Amino acid sequence: MPLIDYKCSNCGNQFFEIVSSPDEKAKCPECGSEDSERIYKGKFYGKNGGNCTGNCASCGGCH
Repeated sequence: MPLIDYKCSNCGNQFFEIVSSPDEKAKCPECGSEDSERIYKGKFYGKNGGNCTGNCASCGGCH
């Protein structure tokens, strides 16, 4: 079972969850919302053109 990083779309809380499928959404432990999205870690280009390492403060945010 994979350990997946998520971000809650409702409250912004970041958390991890062990799930049975990588496509499964997880319930936020802070607010209880099931509206979460998977956080993909790896090499992304930040909004400011930087190479994102997962720390959005360093590059201005992913995507």
